[in-house]
Amino acid sequence: MSDRAQWLVVVVLFFAGIVAPLYLYLVGPGSFGLGFRDTYLAVPMIPALVLGAVGVWTAVRGR
Repeated sequence: MSDRAQWLVVVVLFFAGIVAPLYLYLVGPGSFGLGFRDTYLAVPMIPALVLGAVGVWTAVRGR
């Protein structure tokens, strides 16, 4: 894996693990127009999908 791909994985992990939950905590669930439970179920799926896409990209690229 190249240095660029390694840093991309680190950035996406940081975003998914730190930035997205912190954003939800600071902004609050009501700002998305969803209920509390819906927000905490739906919004973390965005970084999860990005993390999955980066994982597939690095696996295919590393072949």
